[in-house]
Amino acid sequence: MLQNVERADSGCLIWTGMTDKDGRPLYYDGDRYAAGGSPLVYVQRWVFEQYSDKPLAVGQTVTRNCENKLLCIHHEHAILWRHLGSGAFVSGSDDRADTDAALAEMCANGHAFDDDNIPYANPRTGSRSCRRCTRDSKLRSRGIDPTSVPYEPYRRGNTQCRAGHQYAVFGFKNRGEGRICNECVRIKSAKGNLKKGYGLTFEDVARMLKEQDNACATCLTYFTKVDPDNFRMGDANVDHCHARGHNRGLLCMDCNIALGKVKDSTATLSRMIDYLKA
Repeated sequence: MLQNVERADSGCLIWTGMTDKDGRPLYYDGDRYAAGGSPLVYVQRWVFEQYSDKPLAVGQTVTRNCENKLLCIHHEHAILWRHLGSGAFVSGSDDRADTDAALAEMCANGHAFDDDNIPYANPRTGSRSCRRCTRDSKLRSRGIDPTSVPYEPYRRGNTQCRAGHQYAVFGFKNRGEGRICNECVRIKSAKGNLKKGYGLTFEDVARMLKEQDNACATCLTYFTKVDPDNFRMGDANVDHCHARGHNRGLLCMDCNIALGKVKDSTATLSRMIDYLKA
């Protein structure tokens, strides 16, 4: 492990090995794996425990009081930040809570809790978390440097969501101290259902509509309610071949149901045609 450490001029011991998605020092311990335990060791936490009286409890967090908060592993620069006995992070109704503890003024990474960074309070437990840290973590998990994306402060009194949907028009649901835009939920659900069910995007739907002249592939009835630009399938239905696992095209509801009733059998359809011609 020591081969991954370099001493900085500031006195910090800088970790040069592997890190997790948030940039925290991480070490793979083969001996732990051989013994049947988890092989991943969070180095900052491990070093802190080696120089403290007892192991950290679940929910306790170690941070740094130096300039290298992410990569410094020096035990003298480590401080215990999140403690289960602090009312700043535990619901007041919890037996572990210290009701006299003052609420924290900043997160472990130094982001101040103010009007531009109102901490999220879990409506069930009352625990608080930093919105900026959550946002940065999500960006890093997608391979995006958080510093390259401007931070947009969350404000409880906003009249619209970050996507620009007016709450007065689309409505919203309260989630603790935050608001969930109904239109954003609908769009996310529509995209997810299309991708999960058929492996398609709304760009694919727009292309298919253009190829079919905006009409049903079998009865040629024009679609009037489908709107891929606004993430609405409307009266268009994706026709999927379950036998070969591919998408054939877009059908109206009646044609889609008809194919389902005959179980996509060409023989049945041929007999139905002969029957109608008789």
